Amino acid sequence: MNFTEESLDGQEIVDFGMVQPDPFGNSNPFDDLVVGFGVFGVLFAVAFVAVIGFIVFVAVRNYKASKNAGLDPFTLQTELAVRAAKSQMLAPRQSREQRLAELEDLLARRVITPEEHQRARMKILTED
Repeated sequence: MNFTEESLDGQEIVDFGMVQPDPFGNSNPFDDLVVGFGVFGVLFAVAFVAVIGFIVFVAVRNYKASKNAGLDPFTLQTELAVRAAKSQMLAPRQSREQRLAELEDLLARRVITPEEHQRARMKILTED
Protein backbone atom coordinates (compact mmCIF):
# COMPACT_ATOMS: atom_id res chain seq x y z
CA MET A 1 0.00 0.00 0.00
CA ASN A 2 1.48 3.32 -1.07
CA PHE A 3 0.94 6.27 1.30
CA THR A 4 0.58 9.55 -0.47
CA GLU A 5 -0.81 12.86 0.68
CA GLU A 6 -3.99 12.30 -1.31
CA SER A 7 -4.71 8.97 0.36
CA LEU A 8 -4.39 10.28 3.91
CA ASP A 9 -6.91 12.45 5.67
CA GLY A 10 -5.92 15.49 7.77
CA GLN A 11 -5.55 13.62 11.05
CA GLU A 12 -3.22 11.00 9.57
CA ILE A 13 -1.00 13.69 8.04
CA VAL A 14 -0.48 15.27 11.46
CA ASP A 15 0.23 11.85 12.99
CA PHE A 16 2.99 11.23 10.45
CA GLY A 17 4.53 14.65 11.15
CA MET A 18 3.80 16.10 7.75
CA VAL A 19 3.35 19.86 7.65
CA GLN A 20 1.07 21.58 5.17
CA PRO A 21 2.61 24.47 3.26
CA ASP A 22 1.72 27.88 4.69
CA PRO A 23 -1.37 29.14 2.84
CA PHE A 24 -0.17 32.74 3.22
CA GLY A 25 3.15 32.12 1.47
CA ASN A 26 5.29 32.78 4.56
CA SER A 27 8.55 30.95 4.77
CA ASN A 28 9.26 28.28 7.31
CA PRO A 29 10.30 29.88 10.65
CA PHE A 30 13.11 27.36 10.90
CA ASP A 31 14.70 28.86 7.77
CA ASP A 32 15.32 32.11 9.65
CA LEU A 33 16.77 30.15 12.53
CA VAL A 34 19.18 28.31 10.23
CA VAL A 35 20.29 31.61 8.66
CA GLY A 36 20.78 33.10 12.14
CA PHE A 37 22.90 30.18 13.20
CA GLY A 38 24.85 30.50 9.96
CA VAL A 39 25.74 34.13 10.70
CA PHE A 40 26.45 33.28 14.33
CA GLY A 41 28.59 30.35 13.23
CA VAL A 42 30.65 32.53 10.90
CA LEU A 43 31.13 35.19 13.60
CA PHE A 44 32.09 32.50 16.12
CA ALA A 45 34.60 30.98 13.68
CA VAL A 46 36.19 34.38 13.01
CA ALA A 47 36.43 35.14 16.73
CA PHE A 48 37.82 31.67 17.44
CA VAL A 49 40.53 32.02 14.80
CA ALA A 50 41.40 35.51 16.11
CA VAL A 51 41.79 34.21 19.67
CA ILE A 52 43.94 31.28 18.55
CA GLY A 53 46.07 33.66 16.47
CA PHE A 54 46.52 35.96 19.48
CA ILE A 55 47.55 33.04 21.69
CA VAL A 56 50.14 31.93 19.14
CA PHE A 57 51.41 35.51 18.78
CA VAL A 58 51.87 35.89 22.56
CA ALA A 59 53.55 32.48 22.85
CA VAL A 60 56.05 33.33 20.11
CA ARG A 61 56.84 36.72 21.70
CA ASN A 62 57.36 35.12 25.12
CA TYR A 63 59.58 32.45 23.58
CA LYS A 64 61.75 35.04 21.85
CA ALA A 65 61.95 37.28 24.93
CA SER A 66 63.03 34.44 27.19
CA LYS A 67 65.61 33.24 24.64
CA ASN A 68 67.03 36.78 24.36
CA ALA A 69 67.26 36.96 28.17
CA GLY A 70 69.31 33.75 28.19
CA LEU A 71 66.59 31.61 29.73
CA ASP A 72 65.16 28.32 28.54
CA PRO A 73 61.55 29.04 27.51
CA PHE A 74 60.43 25.52 28.43
CA THR A 75 61.77 25.69 32.00
CA LEU A 76 61.24 29.41 32.53
CA GLN A 77 58.71 29.08 35.33
CA THR A 78 60.96 26.71 37.29
CA GLU A 79 64.05 28.85 36.75
CA LEU A 80 62.26 31.96 37.98
CA ALA A 81 60.87 30.12 41.00
CA VAL A 82 64.37 28.91 41.93
CA ARG A 83 65.82 32.40 41.51
CA ALA A 84 63.07 33.88 43.66
CA ALA A 85 63.61 31.23 46.35
CA LYS A 86 67.33 32.01 46.46
CA SER A 87 66.90 35.79 46.43
CA GLN A 88 67.60 37.97 49.43
CA MET A 89 64.10 39.40 49.29
CA LEU A 90 62.62 36.07 50.40
CA ALA A 91 65.34 35.28 52.91
CA PRO A 92 64.42 35.66 56.57
CA ARG A 93 65.35 39.09 57.82
CA GLN A 94 68.34 39.17 60.12
CA SER A 95 68.12 40.96 63.42
CA ARG A 96 70.06 44.15 63.96
CA GLU A 97 72.50 42.29 66.21
CA GLN A 98 73.13 39.63 63.57
CA ARG A 99 73.83 42.25 60.90
CA LEU A 100 76.20 44.17 63.22
CA ALA A 101 78.01 40.93 64.11
CA GLU A 102 78.39 40.10 60.43
CA LEU A 103 79.71 43.60 59.82
CA GLU A 104 82.26 43.20 62.64
CA ASP A 105 83.33 39.88 61.14
CA LEU A 106 83.87 41.50 57.72
CA LEU A 107 86.00 44.21 59.33
CA ALA A 108 88.02 41.66 61.32
CA ARG A 109 88.72 39.65 58.17
CA ARG A 110 89.67 42.92 56.39
CA VAL A 111 87.02 42.41 53.70
CA ILE A 112 85.83 45.98 54.23
CA THR A 113 87.66 49.13 55.26
CA PRO A 114 87.03 50.93 58.55
CA GLU A 115 85.25 53.71 56.62
CA GLU A 116 82.92 51.21 54.92
CA HIS A 117 82.36 49.58 58.31
CA GLN A 118 81.43 52.89 59.89
CA ARG A 119 79.00 53.82 57.05
CA ALA A 120 77.35 50.38 57.09
CA ARG A 121 77.11 50.45 60.89
CA MET A 122 75.38 53.84 60.83
CA LYS A 123 73.00 52.62 58.16
CA ILE A 124 72.07 49.56 60.21
CA LEU A 125 71.59 51.58 63.37
CA THR A 126 69.38 54.20 61.68
CA GLU A 127 67.10 51.73 59.92
CA ASP A 128 63.67 50.97 61.36
